[in-house]
Amino acid sequence: MPTTVPDNGLSISNVSCAGTALTLTGTTPAEAGGNTCSGGSNHHNSCTTNADCPGGTCSFLHCTNAGCLFGPPLPVPNGSHASAATSTCVINSVTANGSGTGDCAAGTTTAYNLPLNAAIFLVGDLMEARCSGGTTPGANCTGGGGCGTTVACAGGGTCVNDTGRCTDNGAACCSDADCSLTASCETGACVGGTNDGKGCIIDADCPGTGAMCRTFIQPCPICDPTGNKCNGGPNDGLTCTPVSSPVDGDFPTSHDCPPPTALGIGSLAIGFVLDTGTITSTAVDTPDQVNVFCGFCKNKAVNAFARKCDGSPTGANCTGNGNCTAGQSCLPVLCNPANGNNDCATATGFTSCGQRTSGAFTSTAVARTIVETGSPAGPLTTGGPPTPQTLVSIFCVPPTFSTIVDSAADLPGPGAVALEGTTQLQ
Repeated sequence: MPTTVPDNGLSISNVSCAGTALTLTGTTPAEAGGNTCSGGSNHHNSCTTNADCPGGTCSFLHCTNAGCLFGPPLPVPNGSHASAATSTCVINSVTANGSGTGDCAAGTTTAYNLPLNAAIFLVGDLMEARCSGGTTPGANCTGGGGCGTTVACAGGGTCVNDTGRCTDNGAACCSDADCSLTASCETGACVGGTNDGKGCIIDADCPGTGAMCRTFIQPCPICDPTGNKCNGGPNDGLTCTPVSSPVDGDFPTSHDCPPPTALGIGSLAIGFVLDTGTITSTAVDTPDQVNVFCGFCKNKAVNAFARKCDGSPTGANCTGNGNCTAGQSCLPVLCNPANGNNDCATATGFTSCGQRTSGAFTSTAVARTIVETGSPAGPLTTGGPPTPQTLVSIFCVPPTFSTIVDSAADLPGPGAVALEGTTQLQ
């Protein structure tokens, strides 16, 4: 499922030059700085370890060694009709110290390896009604009965529906039953254009220059930029610093405002390998599926994917690490689509190699090639100014093995990203 990458995230890596050879390494929490407590009695204050945060955790916000967070919380709202409940919040963290090489004369970066763990929280919509105005703008004011019930907003303000709008007249709604027979209740509203204020699913539902479909779904808690307070989640009402811009209704987010831990459903390994050049991935056709970018052993009849101890085709079937021998992990079984189904021949019951849906990033299977174009920083000199660059990556996202999440996000399948940053030699 396409999603907006939060802006304004800051991840710091070490860069050094020896002649024209450029070396990149990860930074420690102490080197990068900017670590803060999330929750507990020392919330929002600086820290170096969890011991500095009684009742909370120390968030390593800017470093790039194992255990550091990568970017602010990533909301993945599912705006498809009546699908808000499958929206997720993703917390990315680094799983191995960053490392890569490049060329100082050209300012290029080649294969900067920064593998991530994407922790997934099946949150749905945290706030079905929110305060407007008063001293607690954006705060959750949903009543005990869910959408359609409210509580008073502390400090004044008006509690307004933050769930949906009817597609014909823009009236607030909780379900299709609140709209006319010819309309539906959608979890977005057009901003601008000829359908301004009316319910929508995608930007194409909002004709007009510059118009967009703004979501009402908040799968991650919001850091309200007016009062700098967390809206929703376990740190609701606590002080926060917004990281991402309020580019849509599911932003800005902040690690000061984490999702409820009880809603975690697992994590995914994301193979981030970043480059300032142009990288390309071309799909192949296997005997059982066309346009395959990412290979995982599956049962083609039911489109279910193998999950085995240590990710071995001959490993025992498992549903978690507890089903495996000590030291083993319960993992999907990788395969190379270029080898057809050969890599899955011994994965009993899962003998096809493929991904959930053919192609990439569209509702049809037409995508055959993914191209991401980065941009180098240019020649680097000691003491020179920060120089902008763009790092890109194409990767495969494995299945979560949560039926509703994999269906909503179309996993497993390919992913791609472009990240803007700066490089400076001091």
